[in-house]
Amino acid sequence: MRVLITGATGFIGSRICKALISKGIEVNYLTRSLSDEKLIGAKGFLWDPYKEQIDLTCLEGVEVIIHLAGSSIADSWSTKGKQLIMDSRVIPTAFLVQTLKNNTHEVKRVIGASAIGIYSDINEIQSEDNFTKANNFLGKVVQQWEDGNNAFKELGLMVSLIRIGLVLDMQECALATMVKPVKLWLGAPIGTGKQYYSWIHIKDLVRLFVYVLEHNLEGIYNAVAPEPLTNREFTKILGQALKRPIWMPAIPEGVIRLALGEKAILVTEGQRVDSSKIRKEGFEFDFNTLKVALDDFVLCS
Repeated sequence: MRVLITGATGFIGSRICKALISKGIEVNYLTRSLSDEKLIGAKGFLWDPYKEQIDLTCLEGVEVIIHLAGSSIADSWSTKGKQLIMDSRVIPTAFLVQTLKNNTHEVKRVIGASAIGIYSDINEIQSEDNFTKANNFLGKVVQQWEDGNNAFKELGLMVSLIRIGLVLDMQECALATMVKPVKLWLGAPIGTGKQYYSWIHIKDLVRLFVYVLEHNLEGIYNAVAPEPLTNREFTKILGQALKRPIWMPAIPEGVIRLALGEKAILVTEGQRVDSSKIRKEGFEFDFNTLKVALDDFVLCS
């Protein structure tokens, strides 16, 4: 099998590439510059979706596209920054659809990244088919992102969407930022502390993408561990892992908003998300609880 990946040099994409290559799956990837970090064992091809340019040889022998392209939501939320976050998902997706529509290819299915930001900040558990849509900026981004990916269905392709939760990794994600104040004995809940964080260990996330690919699963799947936690619970368990007491009072939401502006919703709001659908398909999480996940990281280094 040969797979084409967008966003392959990113935090998640590079790990998925390595996992596929280790299984003997041939990997092509799209990049805007071949001078960027090369992925050992994979073949890079140039594209620029903003200029509608692509090396069509990237499609030769490809049966599946794993579409991960999109800038980080942690980037600037200025007017220009928010447009970039939106465009980086919508424009490449639309260009891929048009490329497949206008050219001969062997692609049968698309596995696209999505996010749990589509879910509203409510206490009720939300699933892929039973949820309240968020009406904030993130909710609008994810809705347009998914609408774009669903356009592949009009070409007769099978579409799978992975709604990704809060990814835990010590290198390039929110966990590294959360650890710093706790290590300094300054850890504290944020806002009410009642907002839910639906998280997933990076290793489980990579395994889940590969599982959806290998088991030919179609539809939407939540990529979150079975244990969503409130911010207060999450912070307490993090303190225990670091052997630091969480003694400070909660940081008022107003202070967070003053510091981060609209982007404050990334930490002051959350989603309580269910992952039973993917588990019913036979996927087993290696990191079911936050304690087990944190034990996998060398937090005290």
